[in-house]
Amino acid sequence: MKRILICLTLVLLAVACKPTPTPVIRDYRITDADGFSIGLDGVTADMVLELDVENPASVDYTLESLDAILYKGVDTNPYANLTMRGTASIAPKSTETVPVPVTVRILRPLSILATGFDTDLSKYEADVDLTIRRGSLKKRIRQERVPLDRLTDLIANPDKK
Repeated sequence: MKRILICLTLVLLAVACKPTPTPVIRDYRITDADGFSIGLDGVTADMVLELDVENPASVDYTLESLDAILYKGVDTNPYANLTMRGTASIAPKSTETVPVPVTVRILRPLSILATGFDTDLSKYEADVDLTIRRGSLKKRIRQERVPLDRLTDLIANPDKK
């Protein structure tokens, strides 16, 4: 009887220690830019960030909140704010395009006229505050000065530093 209990315990430990696969973001794009407004605090627009995601895990992932302050290059002054509107869910064992509704506020719109708009994500960094739910587990992540081209990796793999 002892041996059966020991074997059962070892099997349960092996299953519990098996790493859970995480979603992989294959591609992303910004679509549906509308709701432009110009004010004293900058230029604001509502957009949809579409993520092409593959989720090999047997649990769903939900991006519950995302707030970011964007910086351009080594500049210490914020360039823009990004705030997620609503939530975005990734179904288990799926490959899909997930729409993430965001509002972007460019804080210094005249800088676009002076230096132009650079679409190279490696030239931007962000202070990130995001909340991800995996099944019934919730995790909040705060990181400063994350290269923007790594932001999608941070969303897909919240356990990595």
